[in-house]
Amino acid sequence: MSRFLFFLLLLAVLAMGGHLYLAAQVEKSDFAARERNRDEVRIVAVTPPSLAARRAEDSRKTLQSLAGAACVEFSGITAADATRARDAFGTLQLGPRMTERRIEEITRYWVFVAPARDRRTSETRIAEIRRQGVNDISIRPDNSISLGVFSTEEAARRFLAQMEAKGVKGAEQGPFARDLREMVMLVREPDSDLLAKLALLQRDFSGAQLRAVPCPTQ
Repeated sequence: MSRFLFFLLLLAVLAMGGHLYLAAQVEKSDFAARERNRDEVRIVAVTPPSLAARRAEDSRKTLQSLAGAACVEFSGITAADATRARDAFGTLQLGPRMTERRIEEITRYWVFVAPARDRRTSETRIAEIRRQGVNDISIRPDNSISLGVFSTEEAARRFLAQMEAKGVKGAEQGPFARDLREMVMLVREPDSDLLAKLALLQRDFSGAQLRAVPCPTQ
């Protein structure tokens, strides 16, 4: 009888152990099934404590220098970052409190004859210039006459001298194309919360600067 009870207890222990093992396997399998893109998880970056502390101190100094400013200028936004900056400032929903200013640089110069009152007059003028030995010319939509486009002002100036030496009258040189070099955002009446957001936003744009400026008169 005691032997029979021993075997019953042994079977009960084995059954319980099997049940616990199977339950653990089911739970493990269920958890694994709920994982998504397990092999694609990567740690992108960890900010070193020293860098985080330096950034925090820079932000503190920036906010201290801007406290009480009537207007704040966010400058140093490159042409490549212009669209991203507009999107970022758009999320702040500043409305008329924010104005955008473009700083451009001249990238092309040209030698030209000022616009005539109509296209027929420009065509007559082109015929005259061609008789003076200048052929590579064209009429612009505004009826001005382009004699040449150049990458530098000095090259345009030299070409103008050549045109004048050929007897071309009324030609002049000047800027032809301007490209965005930098974009500046001006924010009026920023409160402490907005200043903190601008200080954080500054970190996302290399070379960007925040400074208090006089508010422009409207």
